Amino acid sequence: MRRIGWGIIGCGRIATNAVGPAIRWSANGRLLAIASRHRHVAEAKARELGALRAYAPYEELLGDPEIDAVYIGLPNGLHEEWAVRCAQAGKHVLCEKSLTLTLASARRMAAAFSTRGLRLVDAFMYRHHPQWSLVRNLVDQGAIGKPFMVRAGFCYRLDDPYDHRWSATLGGGALWDLTCYGVNVARFVTGAEPNRVAAFADSATTEGVDATTQASMVLSNGVLASVTGSMRCGSDDSVTVDGDEGTIEVPRAFVPRWDPTRIVLRSRGGPTKERRFDVAGANQYLHQAEHFASLVRDPSLGEWPAEDGVRNVAVCEAIEKSWRTGARVAVEES
Repeated sequence: MRRIGWGIIGCGRIATNAVGPAIRWSANGRLLAIASRHRHVAEAKARELGALRAYAPYEELLGDPEIDAVYIGLPNGLHEEWAVRCAQAGKHVLCEKSLTLTLASARRMAAAFSTRGLRLVDAFMYRHHPQWSLVRNLVDQGAIGKPFMVRAGFCYRLDDPYDHRWSATLGGGALWDLTCYGVNVARFVTGAEPNRVAAFADSATTEGVDATTQASMVLSNGVLASVTGSMRCGSDDSVTVDGDEGTIEVPRAFVPRWDPTRIVLRSRGGPTKERRFDVAGANQYLHQAEHFASLVRDPSLGEWPAEDGVRNVAVCEAIEKSWRTGARVAVEES
């Protein structure tokens, strides 16, 4: 089968340092075009990434008939507009997380794609790393007994005051950039949906953007989850899954880079037993690109429908409402 044609909208760091090279290396896709607001930027990035064409403004890319799929690497606040415009142009979309900023917006996005038979996938790249297949298999096989808690942290320090992640208008903040990963991994590992949340945050700017957000969630199967994201404190990139018979630790959960990783399983009952599972290094962005291309080429595949991204947005919206009001909030059905 032919390799699908890709375009990239946005020339940010993830788009050009991770996603673009991954598409270029993929076995079932080819990188055709880069689009930027500024032609000189698009042309420079196209040369750098080996794309065949450069477009400016973004609209030009949508008229390219050879492009089947678009990666949207824009700030969160621009996702809905450009995803819908891609759908109207007949393009499948891999959209950088968070999919968008409100449940109503996410529903509009999903509808734009479903009515046209197109794919819309939330780009949580970590799910495509082989270490997470191992973690899910351990949980499913009962290696830790009945799961009862998921703890996730994703933190780094962002000192650039002009970065779009500090802009409320562009959908910045720790919740939509980092805490959303913890929400996603709790859903991913347990197969259950949060239905109640309680959250706290610190607002670092006059715009009310959260620098750190911590949320506690109750999932539909009774599992509790504690998730933290921060653009202010030190480095954290870890997930722990606790069960009544053991614990799984994922020390480099979301950004393992290409290095080998290690999963630690600690079993309870008598002396604690520890098993370590070494996972070879992998490029999760490459696996993500190839997986998305397989979804585009085979409409019968049901993995990662747009509704998965919609549900993650529903939970994050409830978290934001909770930290802004100080109340516990029920997650709205998506």
